Amino acid sequence: MNDIEQLMNTLPRMSTPLNQNEGTRIPNPQVLDIENSQLTNEFATSFLNLEPLMGQALLKEVPKVKEWPHFSGEGEYDHIEFIRGIDMIKEDFELADRLVIAIFNTLFTKLVHRWYIKSRQAHGNQSLTWWKTLMINKWANDSWKFKVEAAFESAKFNAHKYKALPWFCQQKDRLTALYPDMSEFMIHRTILRQCGGDLENSVKSRTAEQSSAEDIINILEEVTTRTKIGSSRVNLKTRFNTPWKDSVDKNPKENSNNLKYKSEDTIRK
Repeated sequence: MNDIEQLMNTLPRMSTPLNQNEGTRIPNPQVLDIENSQLTNEFATSFLNLEPLMGQALLKEVPKVKEWPHFSGEGEYDHIEFIRGIDMIKEDFELADRLVIAIFNTLFTKLVHRWYIKSRQAHGNQSLTWWKTLMINKWANDSWKFKVEAAFESAKFNAHKYKALPWFCQQKDRLTALYPDMSEFMIHRTILRQCGGDLENSVKSRTAEQSSAEDIINILEEVTTRTKIGSSRVNLKTRFNTPWKDSVDKNPKENSNNLKYKSEDTIRK
């Protein structure tokens, strides 16, 4: 037996109490169980007493109604932003559904308010999930999808027309509203297609599949700032629309005679 084993054998066992000469007493396991049980009960009681206080503190910090998101139905995708906003406040402050529904009459404005009054009269009290589903079915229709898709397609990136950050964020919001199940990677790739061939390839070559939106925006700003990629091209029709061409168009007969005389003089020479 080595020295370590001998030393371990000399240590007291938890199952056997020490004698009085050793000056230390091992607590009885049954006593430990009782003490632990008492501590657990005290902790649970304290937690239960604390939970209502925490709830009261959270209620005091709930934003005022005027600070909540409002819904007018006039934006491209404000019904989605409204639902996200109320869900976030409800989750952060642990609010009951009935409390959120109670302020719908104030949160809805303009035409949406009239729609809410009629829907409430027709269907009565409903759950928050029911109201959110009704809003999505009402505003996320085929006409809305067509308008958002058209807005996305028409917003081709141009460094002289758009700033990279607001342009990218707006395009991402449009795609997220249209295709909530689309992956982050596909959203970013779809947005970059709106940048044009050279700029798209330049940004793609500097990013990876796991690149975040912030990374892509920074690279987009860097490329467009340091290079001319992404700038608008010169309109050739405007470039060659010179004054002498306008005069030829305005007086075709006179100009044709002048050209005829000039050509004859050239031949004689």
